[in-house]
Amino acid sequence: MIKLPSEFTLWKIAAVGFGLIVGIAIISFMNQLNFMFYPKPESFSGSNELYLIELSQNPLFLTGKIISIFAGTFFAGALAGFVNRHVTAKNVIAGGIILLAVGFIDLTAAPYPFWFWILSIVIYIPAVIAGFYFSQKFSYSNEV
Repeated sequence: MIKLPSEFTLWKIAAVGFGLIVGIAIISFMNQLNFMFYPKPESFSGSNELYLIELSQNPLFLTGKIISIFAGTFFAGALAGFVNRHVTAKNVIAGGIILLAVGFIDLTAAPYPFWFWILSIVIYIPAVIAGFYFSQKFSYSNEV
């Protein structure tokens, strides 16, 4: 017989899932803003793919991508903690690993420099943990 998860467990999964959805939306929105700051110039005669390759070597553009990753992942952890106070750090880290897996899709889209690969891989887990602990600190300080 298959043992189904309890309602308590399902609500924790739902809270982490909600955080993931909002986190991915924040990362996507901030990446679109980042692309708006670096529009393709009229004088550029190459294709969009060539412009993306050229843009992936711009340190300011890459810094904007790192900020978007941090912000989206931070809010994913924070929302999971705010939505359900029984979510644990282990649950949120699992969500951070899912965001990291989604982030690999972006990393393979363009030839990013090595430092960007390392930094973007390393930032997911600390950011989601920081967001989770921020939500815990903020939630518990308002209860007293």
